[in-house]
Formats: sequence, C-alpha cells, structure tokens
Amino acid sequence: MAERTGLAIDLGPAPIVDFDGTMAALPVDWPALRQELRVRRIDDLWLDATATGDPERAWSKVTQTESEAAALATPIEPVARALALATGFAVLTSNSGLAVMRFLEGHPHLRARLVTVVGREGLGGPKSDFHRFRDGFGRCRAATSSLRGGGDVVYVGDREYELDFARRLGALAVDVADLLA
Repeated sequence: MAERTGLAIDLGPAPIVDFDGTMAALPVDWPALRQELRVRRIDDLWLDATATGDPERAWSKVTQTESEAAALATPIEPVARALALATGFAVLTSNSGLAVMRFLEGHPHLRARLVTVVGREGLGGPKSDFHRFRDGFGRCRAATSSLRGGGDVVYVGDREYELDFARRLGALAVDVADLLA
C-alpha cells in the first residue's frame, strides 16, 4: 500500500484521512484565533472551555473560521490524486465536520467518494486523546470495511500522535510529508 502509480499514490481502496494539513490546506491564522480565544491550543477548549468565558461561543467561532477557510482551501494535491483513485474514503479530523463538507462542496469528484466524516462534533473531545481517536477510527474503519474487503486499513495524517495511534490500531500509517517528497 502507499505505492506510487504514475503520478498518484495508491492508498488502497478505502483509506482514512485527516483533514487540515493532510487533505486540504486551510488558510486559518491559528495563532491569532488561539490568542482571541485565550488558549494555547484549540484542543484546550475541551479541557478548559471556561477560560474563554463562553465555551459555546468559542466553539462556534472555531467552526465558523474553519468553514470559511474550507471554502477557500486548496487540496493537498498528492492526497487528492490518491483519493480520486480510491473507491471511497473516510475523514477523521479534529476540525468540524461542517468544514470538511464545505471544502468538499468545491471538489465534487472527492465528495462523490466520501463515505463518512468523523469530525470534532462526533469525537466529543480532542482527537489527541487515544480513546477518542480509537472510537472515531473504529467508526471510519467500519464505514469503509466493505470497500476494503480484507485489505489493510491505511491512515494518512500529518501529526506524529495520530500516526502512532493509527499504528497501534493496526493501520498502515502514512505521513502526508512522505507523499509530498
């Protein structure tokens, strides 16, 4: 799996992919957003949502920012080409599922292959927590299993923690940086 076939990478019939930084490059000024929300990391909103004074407003601001950026985002080309070869794919992301769908509105050839999205709303906590990742990964794996047959689960991401989690769960983990090389 993850073999080069001409100009595209073969990720198998039904990979699971991360979104921002893997499938799309969201033009978000993350440092400014974190400063506005008074958090060190966006995931900190899960741990200390009271730091913002209004957790609902904070998550709403993050979702709005991601969705607006997703409408303008460019695909990560090697991943987009690989997903165009797949029968289907699932997205497991810390971003809002709404942002993923907004991005895919501009890329109907990818939207046609989407099987499921497990976004921030479905995770109910930070993707960087192994148990939440495992649950979301399990939902993505189940949704794509019939397309994969007995083949390997391939996970494509851009963060070491998620690649490690995917390996722990038996997937072939592919760092998007390796696809860009």
